Amino acid sequence: MSALSAVAGRSVAVVGSVNLDVVITVDRRPGAGETVAGTGVQDAIGGKGANQAISAAADARTVLVAAIGSDSAGRTARVQLEAGGVVADELRTSPIPTGRAYITLTSDGENSIVVVPMANGDLTPEHVRAALDRADPGVVLCQLEVPLRAVEEAAAWCESSGARFLLNPSPMMPFDPHLLALADPLIVNRHEAATLCDDDTAAPRELARRLASICRSVVVTDGGNGAYVAVGDELGLVPAPRVTVVDTTGAGDAFAGTLAARLTHGDTLLQATEHAVAAASRIVQLARSER
Repeated sequence: MSALSAVAGRSVAVVGSVNLDVVITVDRRPGAGETVAGTGVQDAIGGKGANQAISAAADARTVLVAAIGSDSAGRTARVQLEAGGVVADELRTSPIPTGRAYITLTSDGENSIVVVPMANGDLTPEHVRAALDRADPGVVLCQLEVPLRAVEEAAAWCESSGARFLLNPSPMMPFDPHLLALADPLIVNRHEAATLCDDDTAAPRELARRLASICRSVVVTDGGNGAYVAVGDELGLVPAPRVTVVDTTGAGDAFAGTLAARLTHGDTLLQATEHAVAAASRIVQLARSER
């Protein structure tokens, strides 16, 4: 059975984080030891897992495997995820409060983020395996805002079941190279790709070529330039449309979630990436309040 036929028509499972995002808008970021005045603040449900699941759910049945607190943020997260079309049956309720992310957003649409895992750190390998057994997805998408043991369990489940393992290693940290070998695709931006290749001078095209030699496939995103797709010796570029950027927050998650969903429709990786680039391009044109 081909990889495409094995996942086509099946669901997506996102194994990842759920946070309460505290978004602070500023004219400029403070320097070390400096205080600046903010121009606004907004609370919203986020986390790479939740964001990717909501994006995937717009185009395919999507189950989120995650841990939330029993606090008001956790209850709000469950409601908002279900409102976004995500199957929330596999959310584990932890005695630890729901995770937090503090996002500083400047007027040029760029952001910096500090994440405090909290309940996300309580996502166990046992819960991941049991949840995936119940959901039986064709595609499993992971990031690194949850314990590595949970991600490794998801990868092992994919390896044994024939599901397609997608890895978005963000935030970047040391992890078992075996995860790279199983990634199909590895989804990284140019900075993450440079870190993995230990080369901050190589062009994204070259980074994609190198990573494709150790992963089953790879997608390297390059902001407004688009994304490079590499499978074996084949390399392609999906260009991004020229748009006015308002807020880049969540663009990478929209990209990854959309790509995962399109793979369940039988798209090739290049076709799925075309949809993902379009989704990310739409997101960056909108303020968070408009999404």
